[in-house]
Amino acid sequence: MTYGESRVDQTIDRLLSEHPDLDVSAEGALDNLDQFHIGGAGAVDLLIGVLALAEGDRVLDIGSGFGGPARQIARRTGHHVTGIDITPAYVDAARDLSAKAGLADLVHFQVGNIGTFEPDSLFQAAISMHVQMNVQDKTAWFADIARCLAPGARLAIWEACQPRHVDLPWPMPWSLDGTDSFVVTAGSLHASIEQAGFTTTEWKNETAWAQSWITETFSTGLPTGPALPMLLDDGYARVLNYTTALGNGSLEVWQGSFTREGPSRLR
Repeated sequence: MTYGESRVDQTIDRLLSEHPDLDVSAEGALDNLDQFHIGGAGAVDLLIGVLALAEGDRVLDIGSGFGGPARQIARRTGHHVTGIDITPAYVDAARDLSAKAGLADLVHFQVGNIGTFEPDSLFQAAISMHVQMNVQDKTAWFADIARCLAPGARLAIWEACQPRHVDLPWPMPWSLDGTDSFVVTAGSLHASIEQAGFTTTEWKNETAWAQSWITETFSTGLPTGPALPMLLDDGYARVLNYTTALGNGSLEVWQGSFTREGPSRLR
């Protein structure tokens, strides 16, 4: 089962204990560990720029993983961020890392599925990074995101798409064997988002940017210190297969920014 890792917080504690000089509260200290998507902290910065956060805005992170993007948004902007994820061990790790980083007052995480998530009040912005590849009914999934957002709220996404159907090498970061993978073309994904009640502000192919990030990040070999693949089953194989697929054109990375239009659908 993908995302079946357990007791991730204990693994993180062990990795951090091996690097006692690492200041986990410092900006960027955990970027190699807690960013569960291609592009790392740089990709999050791209999304922060399009969220256009105003005073008092609250941000929803759907599929928040180990909490890296949520903490980055909170640290850079001072806004409150709520993250939801279906994997209890990931939520535990996100909470623990947030406490270690001194950000527990700004970021909050809970186990949940966006389909059943009932916010106390609507959010003014949302992000999702490398999540929809596990979702079969994408229109319904994005409609559930829209339900949690106020009219005029911004949604920023960073997602993997497949330009044409080819067999992918497994495992990938989002699937160990392909049985829970539902990667679609960029056109199909874009149409699903608009059908769910969003208006497009920007939709662009960022594969070249991602490839440049890969080249720069791994130019001298694997990064030193605690790293994301150490937290995942078959972690290094998943990262290698993903970067290979981006390099040979089997996968692309797309960035989108959207506005939630129409009346609220909060139940």
